[in-house]
Amino acid sequence: MKKICLVLGFAIALSACSKQDAGDVQAGTDVTVQKKDGVTVAGRLVEVKADQVTLQLAEGGTRTVQRSDIATMRAVTPSATPAATPDVKKEAAAEPTAGTGGDAKGAAATPAPRDAATEAAAKTAAAERTPEYREVTIPEGTTLPLELRTSVSSDASKIEDTVRARLTRAITLDGVTALPVGTNLTGHVSEVERSAKVKGRARVAFRFTQIDPPGPDASASIRTSTVAREAEGTKKQDAAKIGGAAAGGAIIGGIIGGGDGAAKGAAIGGAGGTGVVLATRGKEVRLAVGTPVSVTLSAPLTVRIPMK
Repeated sequence: MKKICLVLGFAIALSACSKQDAGDVQAGTDVTVQKKDGVTVAGRLVEVKADQVTLQLAEGGTRTVQRSDIATMRAVTPSATPAATPDVKKEAAAEPTAGTGGDAKGAAATPAPRDAATEAAAKTAAAERTPEYREVTIPEGTTLPLELRTSVSSDASKIEDTVRARLTRAITLDGVTALPVGTNLTGHVSEVERSAKVKGRARVAFRFTQIDPPGPDASASIRTSTVAREAEGTKKQDAAKIGGAAAGGAIIGGIIGGGDGAAKGAAIGGAGGTGVVLATRGKEVRLAVGTPVSVTLSAPLTVRIPMK
């Protein structure tokens, strides 16, 4: 009986001691709560009520524990804080990386991460970095092989009509491409003359005044030689028409009126052939899209190209 009384008295004293510990702890203190069911809850005490306490957990969030479920609640001293609330990130950083063997040499080989401000500054500097260019001067007299991108003709084009072409072979200087294939040139028609009747050949001429080189400049002025084309002469064809008509007239006149009729027929036939020639224009000059032409620079051309 005496032994039972001693045990009972010890239990009552322990319970009273536990309740006293819980009541003495103030909000804002790091505590460890031992529940009666054996579960331990560690965190910072943020609220103390008569029937419950609320803890801020180290991993985030809060947890409320009923006072009736608490076996003990002890304040955690500062020296014990790391053990009660371990820093998972620090422990993970302290663990050796696979393949390094956990030695100091392996840890030193891993570069320190750059903070967000440094990364942002580096990206801004890279975006604002001005590209570097060098100037290249193409000398006067350089030939530019081109391909027409617009058609030109003596019977359809007019003076000042726009003419476009593109480069079909790159222009290089000292191994550097100054003008790549496909560089666009723009110019205008400078002369147009239609074919006349009997006399006067058709003619068309044009030159280029603008170039769209690589680099930051949208376009640049350029001076080139003039491209001129003239229609072929038609004297032989005209003579053949007149002669053929005269011969035909002579044959018909001879059949009808003998020798005198042949002479008359030839004169009549020749006059008819001449009339046909006089009424017919000569050949025209027509340069279709894709026609190859070439010009030479009449003045040096300086372009800027990006440096590699």
